[in-house]
Amino acid sequence: MQYENVDSAEMAEMALSQAVDEHIENSQEVIDQISKLESSILHWDQEDIRAFKNIIQEMRALLKKHFQVQIENFINMRQIPGMRIPEEIKQTYRIVSVDKKGFALYGPEMDKIASITKITEHYKKQKEKVAAEAKAKEKK
Repeated sequence: MQYENVDSAEMAEMALSQAVDEHIENSQEVIDQISKLESSILHWDQEDIRAFKNIIQEMRALLKKHFQVQIENFINMRQIPGMRIPEEIKQTYRIVSVDKKGFALYGPEMDKIASITKITEHYKKQKEKVAAEAKAKEKK
């Protein structure tokens, strides 16, 4: 192509067209990567919570960076395999899943790992504390 015969409007249109093509190509790569991560999450073998955490964090970062979407709005968190735990504890600590060794991935940022036993103990203590405080207020 001879550029001396092309005006600035045509140059701008060509540049925009090239940018759009590159964006679509990059977006498709990201979509493919997210799709693979989603499959890994939904078919997680429940062996190592640390490996699972890495997958979750990678997907969260991609969704946020490229689509401004939270993972909770993209994937049905109830479909993620893991040990059964009481719903109240799951919601309170925002537990994503628990591996076969009893370690949970939890927290609003899905970045904390702890033993489900310790989480359950903490929950029971907090519940007892709240009940004791409520009882103390009733006596006043």
